[in-house]
Amino acid sequence: MHQALLVPDILLEIFAYVNTIPSTQTTSTQKLLAALARTCKIFYEPAMDLLWTEIHGLEPLLGC
Repeated sequence: MHQALLVPDILLEIFAYVNTIPSTQTTSTQKLLAALARTCKIFYEPAMDLLWTEIHGLEPLLGC
């Protein structure tokens, strides 16, 4: 992994950019954030934080 990805500010900028996909593609954004969360330990926290900022209904929460 490149050393730049170990800097928290850079990592947060990358995930914030991923999260700016237009709302018509919300499902794609959620799938992408979930895939990033599964990629490595360093990606897990920021991706999960963005993934769970908006919960649509109780189904995702009850699925946990």
